[in-house]
Amino acid sequence: MSTNKSLTKAEEQVMQVLWKLGKGFLKDIIDQTPDPKPHSNTIATLLKILVEKGYVQYEVQGRNNCYQPRISKAEYGKRSVNQLVKGYFEGSPAKLVSQFVTDNKLSLEDLEALLQQIRTAKKDSL
Repeated sequence: MSTNKSLTKAEEQVMQVLWKLGKGFLKDIIDQTPDPKPHSNTIATLLKILVEKGYVQYEVQGRNNCYQPRISKAEYGKRSVNQLVKGYFEGSPAKLVSQFVTDNKLSLEDLEALLQQIRTAKKDSL
């Protein structure tokens, strides 16, 4: 699936609703959109763009379209982090973690847990 184009904040907001719902009609998506809700035409346009970008698919049910994500929230998050690391941290995940340490966003316990995850992942891949 080709979903190389990044999402705008408004498109991401619609995706968040779809990930929460699993699938839904325009009315369902509008109902679950946080206030202040955009106009229904705006959400319909965003859904059309998301379909064109390959993030959403739909099937016609009667006179309405039932929308559902083509990419999981986890997969999108993974791609977003990879883009962040590539764009702002010279492609180095270690520099991203280092930034969190510098900003006191990671405690010693967090770092030890992360190190344990790395050791486990390395051991499992052997």
